[in-house]
Amino acid sequence: MPRPWYDGGMTSCAELPIARGFLSSALLGVASGMRSTTGLAAVIAQSDAEELPAVLRHPAATPAAGLAVAVELVLDKMPFTGSRLEPAGLAGRLVFAGAAGALAARGKARAVVPAALVAIAAAALSAKVAHDLRARLAEHFPDRAVALVEDLAAIGIATAGCRL
Repeated sequence: MPRPWYDGGMTSCAELPIARGFLSSALLGVASGMRSTTGLAAVIAQSDAEELPAVLRHPAATPAAGLAVAVELVLDKMPFTGSRLEPAGLAGRLVFAGAAGALAARGKARAVVPAALVAIAAAALSAKVAHDLRARLAEHFPDRAVALVEDLAAIGIATAGCRL
């Protein structure tokens, strides 16, 4: 009988602090690739105030982040909204993802620059995959319904990224 490759005595990579930090950054990046503001907004809303830079501790920071997400969710459905893969749209996603990854890592005393780079890479990949998947699904389902599912997925993924 073949031996299982995982015997239950090994430490899960999700239990390792460095892997957990990079998983958190990757999830925040994936969310930002889908909806640019969701990763950073989740970090602002779910972090302890002491973990954030002074400007993000302001009482208006969390409502402003929520408003930014809400505006993006509405603008995403408008016919004049450009592709997330256009240079401006992609650059914004990468900047927001990097900031989210760095802030999440900073708050947990983890390697900030590598965490930001992981988030940026995840956002770039996620933007392309989500774009292509949304286009394929929109061939079979109403585009607004597909967009709404993507909205919910982005928010859920960002929330999960903050909880690791």
